[in-house]
Amino acid sequence: MARLLLDEHISPKVAMLARKSGVDTLAIAASPWAGMKDPEVLALATGEGRILVTYNIQHFAPLLADALAAGAVPPGVVYVDDKTVSPRDYAGLARALKELSDRVDRGEVNPSTGVFLTR
Repeated sequence: MARLLLDEHISPKVAMLARKSGVDTLAIAASPWAGMKDPEVLALATGEGRILVTYNIQHFAPLLADALAAGAVPPGVVYVDDKTVSPRDYAGLARALKELSDRVDRGEVNPSTGVFLTR
């Protein structure tokens, strides 16, 4: 089953809604991990076996590329564009993450090298 870690700028409400739909989801915001630097967040996601979900494409795309080049095998990164799903659309984001999680579980999507969330 896909396990998700929401980057700090994503509301914990999204994690709560995703969990209600059966997706194992944790949010960095309002957790002991809040305030971590981006490389630490990717390392945390990798160590926890969780797919990182972020709107911060600019920072995490190169970090993921560097990790892959170094031989790391992170579970993956899901990039969210605010034009696709607004950060304030908690329910819409949770639904899209549920659909993505189901697709990952069925083997239709492999987020290990990074994927963009779609609706």
